This record gives sequence, structure tokens and C-alpha cells, in this order.
Amino acid sequence: MKYPQGSFALFVWDRLAGQREEKRGSYLSKICRCALIFGLLAVAAGVPLAPSAFGQIQSTISCPSGHGYWDVLSVMMMDPGLASSYHMEGLTGGLPSSYVYTQWDQSQAKVYYVKNPQGNPWDINLYDSNYIYQWVTELGLLNGVNHWNDPTSCKKFNNGSQNNRSDLSMRWAARCAAPAGNNSTFWNPPSAQPNNTTYYTYVGQEQQSASQNLDYSLVEVTAPGTLAVTDHRAVPPKAFSVTTLPLQYTYSCGVSGNVNSCKFREIFEYGVDANVNPVDKIRHSYGWIRWRYYINSTEGKSNVTAKWVLKNTSKSDQLMLGQVSPNFQCF
Repeated sequence: MKYPQGSFALFVWDRLAGQREEKRGSYLSKICRCALIFGLLAVAAGVPLAPSAFGQIQSTISCPSGHGYWDVLSVMMMDPGLASSYHMEGLTGGLPSSYVYTQWDQSQAKVYYVKNPQGNPWDINLYDSNYIYQWVTELGLLNGVNHWNDPTSCKKFNNGSQNNRSDLSMRWAARCAAPAGNNSTFWNPPSAQPNNTTYYTYVGQEQQSASQNLDYSLVEVTAPGTLAVTDHRAVPPKAFSVTTLPLQYTYSCGVSGNVNSCKFREIFEYGVDANVNPVDKIRHSYGWIRWRYYINSTEGKSNVTAKWVLKNTSKSDQLMLGQVSPNFQCF
């Protein structure tokens, strides 16, 4: 995730190509070859499933019927049978320019989004029966030093209550939500308990200062879209369209309920097969496949209509062989 200088000042994605010079051969030895096949499983409500489609998507919760709810967590991560051996990758000029490896740790209710073959996480999300929470995100530039490749440095959301739920703070999405409908939208305040935008910064495993916050934030699961992905298991690689579940995150807002008062916006898109993957005839979820970053050119003036200007974008739309283990040492 990208945050403004003095808040979550993260390294810009369009510089990643220069930092990701590792060749695929350096990590192919880490591939886990034992794919898990989950058989005919329940899938996220709201995405149509052809009667003949075999489902590999891992159901994570039983959502109430009659609301158009999706099992949001199941779409936000690559399904475990695919993720055991594969990841999503971006290509620029035929070379890797971004990576997203997904790891689901059910025993600790965590989802890791790993950004490079060294195992450094972009983000780590937590979840309970009600919400998915943003918990840890990478640390980029801080006081002129770039910590992008430092697994001992990060930023962590924590509401400051010092109890066993204090990390379940920054709500990211409801577990059951109807895109652009029921249970899809909420505001996170800067300081109220138990949910807020408070975070702590760590460098070299040491907490650096008192807590900070992102003011108010608005999180919305918006209407589905489509995006092309390319499956490199086929020879030649095969491109096809998937359904996307966008999560729109608008933050650094001065006034709750007033989006004009917000300064920054990011859109995370998660991919899922509406029918089946044309390569293996199985229905998959692919997790995080595109990111876009906007700034409000009015600088958050609450009495002026927000004007959102696209500043950066990145796609990890290539399904590639290779998996890594998270290398997380921040605290």
C-alpha cells in the first residue's frame, strides 16, 4: 500500500522493476509441487457458477442467503490449491516488474501478500468472523532511508487498547458483503475504540515513536468489473477474462462522511473466475491482481468537490510457477 510522506510513505510501485532484478531461476527451486485439490466446494455467493464447473475456490465462511453476499476473503486470496505452487506476476518488456505471492495461514487467521522472491510482505491481513483487517504493511522511505527490502521494518495497525484484539483494528472489508450493496461500506475513525486508523512504525524490529493515525478512512467494496489475466501453465500462455472484486480505500479524510475532505485513494482489485479457467477447467480465485493510486487535487478541501487524479498503477496479471515462504521479522 502507498501512503503520503509523513503518514504511510511507501515506495512507489512504478520503481519496482529496478528493484526486482531477480531471475525466476533463483526461486524455482522453492516451488511446492503438491497442489491441493479441494473438489466440489461452496463458492462465493454472487458470482455465477456454471453447472458443469468444478470448484477449487476455498470457501471460508457461510454467508446468510438473500442478500447477494460474497465470501470476500475467498476472493481476496489465491485459492490454496493454486497458491501452493503458483503466484501472480507483472511483466514489463518481458521481465518481472511486480510479484504477488499469496499465503493463507488458517491456524493464525492471517493472509500474507508477499512482494518478492525473498519473501518480504507487501501486507499482512487478519480476520475474524465479521471483518478482514489490514494489520501490517511495508515501510518505504523514512527519514531519507528506503526500507523496501528490509524484512525487519514495517508499519502495524493497532488500536492501542493493549488487549488480545488490539490488532483487529483497521477494518478492510466485511467477511460477507454484497459489492456496492449490503455490508459493503464503512468509515474507520482515527481514534475511537475498537476500530480506528492508528498505526505504529518499526525499524529494525524497534518501535520508532508514539502512535500515529490516518485520520478518517472510507473503505468500499464496489461493483464487480473484469480484467484479462494470462495463464502461463498453457503453451503458449493463454489470456482470458476474470471477474474483479474492487476494494476502494479512501483515506486521510478530515471529516467523517465527507469524501471531499479525503486526500488519497487506492483501489485494490481481486480476481476470480466467473465460470472456469480455460486451461484446467477449474474455477479459481487469483487474489490481488491490480492496484491504482489517486490523489485528490483539491488537497481535501471539504467544501470543494473531490477531483481524483490517477498517479500510479500496477498489474500482477500473469499466473506464474513459483511460491515462497513469508520472511517477516518486523517485531
